[in-house]
Amino acid sequence: MASLRTWWKATQPHSFVASLVGVALGTAIAWREARTFDGLALLLTAVGVVCLHAATNMSNDSIDFRRGVDDLPPELVSPFTGGARVLPDRALSVEAHRRVWIALYGVAALIGVVFAVTRPNGWILLVLGAVGGLIGIFYTLPPLSLQYHGIGEIAVTVIFGPIVVLGAYAVQRGALGWEAFLASLPLGLLVAAFLLVNEMPEHRTDPKGGKRTIPARIGLEKSVVLYEALVGSALFLLVAFSVLQWISWVAVIGLIALVPLARARAVLRAHYREYPAHIPANAGTIQAVLLLGTAMTLAYLISAAANL
Repeated sequence: MASLRTWWKATQPHSFVASLVGVALGTAIAWREARTFDGLALLLTAVGVVCLHAATNMSNDSIDFRRGVDDLPPELVSPFTGGARVLPDRALSVEAHRRVWIALYGVAALIGVVFAVTRPNGWILLVLGAVGGLIGIFYTLPPLSLQYHGIGEIAVTVIFGPIVVLGAYAVQRGALGWEAFLASLPLGLLVAAFLLVNEMPEHRTDPKGGKRTIPARIGLEKSVVLYEALVGSALFLLVAFSVLQWISWVAVIGLIALVPLARARAVLRAHYREYPAHIPANAGTIQAVLLLGTAMTLAYLISAAANL
């Protein structure tokens, strides 16, 4: 029988940062606007989003394993590539693995239905949850297989930006808000950059299983340029929205993400053809996601406390 540690590894928990900072940001924006906060609702939101994220990670691994995509040479295996490795390493059976990710999708759906029934304007949460759930389900699963067709970056921008942030905001406020939507965009773009840099080492192996990611389609050099464009767009929008006061001007402290991003970009430029030499670029990008999301959340809490 597999250990809890093995099951935890199967969910790829290091990636949950991308989900949880969005939940925190949406909740903080709602607090600043209306001083409204429901702790139990926040907890359920976080659990639902993490369950959806974990289920998507696991279903992705399941399809990749079935198609032979995760059959990687040792030098390409890292915490950022090849999935959780629990299926290729035979740490879990395919059947048990499938049952768990289906159950996780079920838990996420159940929480969404509870919110739809119990929260004000629950239809908003139903729509957001349905869109997020469908993106998660069809991220890898047929017939859409979004990542297999090079649409993964668009999918994660939408789900980890507007869907998660607006969803957390709407759980607290019972409404949608333009500020929450705008604040979510830099975060979503950085998560897309994280996905892109993770796909790059597998640009030659992925197509063997029919997985035509962006790096597989356009090559590594253009992928580096796209990475820079995603990161640059995220930071530009953060500054522009803050200066225009379309979001809290204090949110500009999110530029602290430049620290790991500058190093990540330099490493990627120098070593984009060499793996594991560009692992610091992967690590730096997810650190930037954490820093940006945390800084923006703190900015809204500071704004609320100081009436800024």
